[in-house]
Amino acid sequence: MLKSKTTESFGNTISLLWLFAILNVLFRDIHELTTASAINEILSGTVNGNPVTEEVLFAAAFAVELLLLAFLFSSLLSPRAARMMNLFLAPLAIIGTVFGAPGDPDDYFFAVVTTLTYAAIFILCWTWKPQKTSDLTGRVQHVS
Repeated sequence: MLKSKTTESFGNTISLLWLFAILNVLFRDIHELTTASAINEILSGTVNGNPVTEEVLFAAAFAVELLLLAFLFSSLLSPRAARMMNLFLAPLAIIGTVFGAPGDPDDYFFAVVTTLTYAAIFILCWTWKPQKTSDLTGRVQHVS
């Protein structure tokens, strides 16, 4: 279904899946900010019963940056490096989604869609094996 025939199209496919996941996370957060209860929680300095500290904000920023880097590097890194990065980051993203427990039905919807997207990224990277060929000089190159 989502098979890519070339290294370039594989990287583009994975990048688009990361973008889709990032947009789901972003839209869920924006959607949540339209509720009075979320705004009141933010104003009180606690969200979901947890205090919002500089350390928590940094951890959240770091997590979002990993998603953005995965989006970027899926197309820019060599196929082997991109595959390894995605096999590492997709499970981390799933864990982050699970630990950011949804609070209401629309949050569950976004969490399921996002988790399925991360799972698709992982499965595609797990099953895709860059082929090794050698060029005229005998050096091994990774291609698909």
